[in-house]
Amino acid sequence: MSRSVSAPWDVDGEIRKPVSIKTRQLADRLFAEILSGTYSFGTRLPAERLLSGQHGLSRNTVRQALGLLEHFGIIQRRVGSGSVVCYRPVQQVDPAATLTPSLPNAIDISELGDITSPLELGVVRSIVEPEIARLAVLNMTSRDIQKMKETQAEIDKVSVNGERFSALDDAFRMQLAKGTHNPLLVAIHIMINRVSNEAGWSVQRRRLLTPARIREYKLQNLSLCEAIESRDIEAAVEFIRLSLAEFHQELMRGA
Repeated sequence: MSRSVSAPWDVDGEIRKPVSIKTRQLADRLFAEILSGTYSFGTRLPAERLLSGQHGLSRNTVRQALGLLEHFGIIQRRVGSGSVVCYRPVQQVDPAATLTPSLPNAIDISELGDITSPLELGVVRSIVEPEIARLAVLNMTSRDIQKMKETQAEIDKVSVNGERFSALDDAFRMQLAKGTHNPLLVAIHIMINRVSNEAGWSVQRRRLLTPARIREYKLQNLSLCEAIESRDIEAAVEFIRLSLAEFHQELMRGA
């Protein structure tokens, strides 16, 4: 992949700002590392200081190389978050793949709900939801964020109705999943949500949500919403992990 894909500045030849040979060489090297998977989509590049030491270049040269990558949409630079890779390599289509028969729909969601324990669901959520939060920060559009805020406003109106709050909270989490713009991740989230809703223990737990717990969950969602709007990856992931940790604690207490 890294040998067959040219850097975008070599494809269209349009660089608005003149750059030095060393700047271009570093940009080429970083782009090659992104293509090879050394720095995959959503990961953070080393800080300017570290890149300067690794490549024996001045901080100004490193800064210009990162600016070139940002100009062509390879990375995004944000104060406090560093340089995050937002480039997705174009996937090569395997002609043989089109000949592979589709798998039968062998997954019975209702059965999964019956056999999945609260702890098993918690483990899967702890794997999937932090990644959803991270990608939501990177990929949500202004319109996505506005829809999320509208749902959050509806959540704020609920104080005692556990079932109403749970339904809106599900909608809020679904908007986060859709905001990743990753269809497979959305499908996985839908499956997790359906399993949760099918499980008898989960239905009972939702009905017994106290006003105090609803208030705490509302604050967590508000903090998550603010982190996503400010494009703060670390904060968004931390708020998700905090809510999941409390979910685990409730299960251990038999809530």
